[in-house]
Amino acid sequence: INIVSAHLGRLANLLLPSSCATCKGRLEPESHCLCNDCINALPWLTDQCQQCALPLLTQGNRRNITCPECQKATPPFRRCVASFHYQDPINKLITSIKTNPHAPELQQLSGLLAITIADRYGSTELPQIIVPLPLHWRKLTRRGFNQSYSIARSLCQKLPETVLRNDICYRRTYSPPQHLQGKHQRLRFMRNAFAVDKRIDGQSVAIVDDVVTTKA
Repeated sequence: INIVSAHLGRLANLLLPSSCATCKGRLEPESHCLCNDCINALPWLTDQCQQCALPLLTQGNRRNITCPECQKATPPFRRCVASFHYQDPINKLITSIKTNPHAPELQQLSGLLAITIADRYGSTELPQIIVPLPLHWRKLTRRGFNQSYSIARSLCQKLPETVLRNDICYRRTYSPPQHLQGKHQRLRFMRNAFAVDKRIDGQSVAIVDDVVTTKA
């Protein structure tokens, strides 16, 4: 069935070719929503803090630089891996992922993120467990799906020996949309917002979210 579906998908692309989400040019059959030129032109992160992944003011592709904020107060996570600056057209592509569970942007950006993760870890062992950031049940009911779960599921399909776990924790409290809040408000809303259902002592864990801007 998968082979038949793949051939049908290629045939549909040849007969009814899709267009690139950014330049509107013709897509290659193996592409989801972006052509190769537009992928290369995306705002890739090249100068970011090695710990929190937020962009650095310095330039020069320096991977071993830690931002002043992380030097002052070490975050409660070992590292954060991100692929892009959150700016046009990435913000528009992520909006599609937030609003459409079948958006082609999901597979395209998740695949690029998987490449970034594999590159950043190199020979270091990847996390054993991938946990999507849970949504509060009210937001999940309203939206109908969790985009972080969709991204995490796609990553697990591309990263060897990683296991998707959606049963470890849940969100206890409901808060207003994060993009409407400042950094201090986001941190305050995150305090005690989650609870753990199952213990996973001794295992390495990666938490997946669609956007990181303040580390909240």
